Amino acid sequence: MTTSRDDFARLASEYLRVQGEARPVRYDAERDRLVVGEGDWISFIALHHALSEYDAAPPAEKPRVLARRFWSAIRRAGPVDAVDVIRSVLPRVRDRAWFSAVRRQAELELGADEEAIDEVTLPHRVLNGELAAHLAFDLPTSVMEFGPDRLEAFGLEFDELFERAVQNLRERPRLDFEQPDSSVAAFVSPYRDGFDATRMLLPERFLELPVNGRPVVLAPTHDVVLVAGDEDEGALEAIAGWGEQALLEPKPHTAHAFRWDGEAWKPWLPVRMHRAWQKLKVLQLQSFASAYARQKEVLEALLQANGHSIFVANLRAFRTPGGDIFTSTAWTQGVEALLPQTDRIDFVKTPIDGAGGKTWSTTFEVAQQVVPHLMEATGDTPERWRVIGFPTDDELEQMASAGRLGE
Repeated sequence: MTTSRDDFARLASEYLRVQGEARPVRYDAERDRLVVGEGDWISFIALHHALSEYDAAPPAEKPRVLARRFWSAIRRAGPVDAVDVIRSVLPRVRDRAWFSAVRRQAELELGADEEAIDEVTLPHRVLNGELAAHLAFDLPTSVMEFGPDRLEAFGLEFDELFERAVQNLRERPRLDFEQPDSSVAAFVSPYRDGFDATRMLLPERFLELPVNGRPVVLAPTHDVVLVAGDEDEGALEAIAGWGEQALLEPKPHTAHAFRWDGEAWKPWLPVRMHRAWQKLKVLQLQSFASAYARQKEVLEALLQANGHSIFVANLRAFRTPGGDIFTSTAWTQGVEALLPQTDRIDFVKTPIDGAGGKTWSTTFEVAQQVVPHLMEATGDTPERWRVIGFPTDDELEQMASAGRLGE
């Protein structure tokens, strides 16, 4: 979909303001240009060719087009200071697994120095079990993220600055959500400026959409948010299909579905018999698998650097003949391991002299109830469990009897 001249003028004007342009900016529609400044300190910015380049660019490249076209025209009142930060700071929503992986990476690079790790860990606000938000200040080719050092340098508190950042996002130009298929009440965010997913912090934008039921969103990339109502099977199927395609784009975000419960976005899936359940469940599992794979890579490097021989287990997904989908991992006798949190655990007793091997299966919840003394949470997101030792035969039989899944 092409961007109108008026919408692009608003985007360009907002970009100049966010990046610190100190002079007034107005749009000269007759000449399709921005007039920046007044009196003796005035300049003109033609928009026609910039708009053509912007529309031709892929979604992920559009913010860079704005930077290339307009950065050199900005005239600030002075160097960046606390006032500039307060005026221009924005929130950025990410999956919580990203924050966890960043902290583990810092542990790999800095060792056991917790104070040093804390200094490079981004302050953030947890939104739900899957999402959190931090603070960023946009630069033309990169994003300056706000760690404790920068907050201290500017003399600012995170919570107060976060509220201002959300307000800055709210004050950005508004565009109407797009409806790719008029036959279903399903919508796509229109901005494609790297902050579409972050606009989940503005729930009023979603509550006003004409969806059937409570809003449900997918944010498979930072530039794409898909919206449907929780009572509309056709619309939910549509956004699930669009979400599959969006995940093919570089740098995916998360394919978890979230529903507005009146106070916050919460991870959500429809009931098992719902037409969209299977697609949304598969998308959810793709996000879990991606997060665990990223986590596994960092943990293995960290364990190797520290001289530990602990196995970092994979998350596996299965589909039953009846169509159910579940995740599983293996707990093997004699192997100290870090297990992902899954639906099912397979306890594998190793054979002695080629005989006596056996496997018991149970749900993760039952295992936590029966052998909690053998399981220790690592505190990662998504959660992993360090397991040492192996259950007794009586415990294995008890768990297998109490927790049957996927048979």
